[in-house]
Amino acid sequence: MNVYADFEIETVFTPAKWGDFGQLASAIVTILISFAGAISIIFIVLAGIKFVTSSGDEKKLASASSSLTYAIIGLAVTILAFVILQIVQHFIGSKVPIT
Repeated sequence: MNVYADFEIETVFTPAKWGDFGQLASAIVTILISFAGAISIIFIVLAGIKFVTSSGDEKKLASASSSLTYAIIGLAVTILAFVILQIVQHFIGSKVPIT
């Protein structure tokens, strides 16, 4: 007796639950962009803590400065990813909402 006989991929990804592939992909992209933005903000806060606790040490200040720079670049890339995704969807005429 096969335990997986009734298992089909359609039972996991039903259209009523996820919609079509575009809606599933947009949900995944939205989650990833949100996660990347949250991580960037956490790194900005950690860089600020490094600045405060550096006590004037040049190496610690340089480390905090580079951490802050990279965190801001990460946040900018995250925002640009969302904007580029919106622009591409507009040009190809996609009706899948990304919010």
